[in-house]
Amino acid sequence: MCLALVGAAISAAGTLASASAQSASYKAQAQYAQRQALMERQKGAYEAARQNDRTTRQLANMRGQYLSSGIGLSGSAADVISDSATQASLDEQAIKYSAQVQSDNYTFESKLARQNASNAMTGGFIGAAGSLVNGLAQQMSISSNRTMITNPYLAAGA
Repeated sequence: MCLALVGAAISAAGTLASASAQSASYKAQAQYAQRQALMERQKGAYEAARQNDRTTRQLANMRGQYLSSGIGLSGSAADVISDSATQASLDEQAIKYSAQVQSDNYTFESKLARQNASNAMTGGFIGAAGSLVNGLAQQMSISSNRTMITNPYLAAGA
């Protein structure tokens, strides 16, 4: 076996090993990003529920203060409570939206990392094939040069 072919095989194996390691790294990044996306959704749901609980307590406290002060829950008092409830609902929706945006970003990162993993392996196979083809081409060139060598003494003696 020729040295050029051995070198090509080793180069191809190295290219594949490197591509495999890079692909594994991207897959790990994808798993991390997917985990982060899930955690952001859970965090958003938790924070929104906490906001809802705070709002419920605040509105109940407002009603209790109005009633204990002798103010009926109509007119301006009702408007203040209604406005407070609306603002609290908007705050809760903002929490959910922010968590969803962050989750979507992590999901996108996960998809991108998976695509990069696939691309790394494809590039590795192409690089390995290129190394093998180059090695074969070198071997063929060496072999063709060997067959073209002529014996100068045969030409003179003939």
